[in-house]
Amino acid sequence: MGKRKLPVLRPGVTSPDLWYPKRPKATEWERIRKTVLERDNWTCVFCKHRARKWMNLHHVSNSGSNSPKHLAVVCVACHAVLHIGYNLGLGIIEIWKSKLSQVEIVRRTREGIRKGRTLTSIKKSLQLTRGPLPPKSIGYANGLVAKMGRAHRAYLKEPLRVVFVKLKRWQIEDEVSILRHPPNKPLQTDERRTSVAAKPKRNSRAARG
Repeated sequence: MGKRKLPVLRPGVTSPDLWYPKRPKATEWERIRKTVLERDNWTCVFCKHRARKWMNLHHVSNSGSNSPKHLAVVCVACHAVLHIGYNLGLGIIEIWKSKLSQVEIVRRTREGIRKGRTLTSIKKSLQLTRGPLPPKSIGYANGLVAKMGRAHRAYLKEPLRVVFVKLKRWQIEDEVSILRHPPNKPLQTDERRTSVAAKPKRNSRAARG
């Protein structure tokens, strides 16, 4: 089964009705997770990064269903882009204007980290200009939630982008073992933990999105 066709990666929020999706029992969720990871070849559907550890699953429809057809694999960085409220609240990201696409920013940042650069130095190279709110403002997310009505997702206007300022999990350390496996050959996965980009706390007042 091929990857689901998703829209272009854009900073946004998810409807509050879907912030706390129901999950099946742990054993069933692991089975679903393994099915989706193998189907998508451990590859992020947005930036195409491939890694054995820390890949997230993202719901691609407004359904609360955990069926594999409603799920896709995303890397930690791209998942942070999809949930700006939670990650702005944690100080992991900022919002800036840039002529670069969001996927290009993800890829350039990961490549910079691979080469040993700091997030601060990478940020300076991304052709950024300030948006209508301060870069760290949770108002970007709250504004989307306030206006989205019954929509499944809402997105920031172009050319607003997510820029990474504290994200630590770039999923680079495991690439060597990944390259030893031919394309589409199943890998072993032991991940049961969730990235900070995907598991919001219930007591947070900020828009989780």
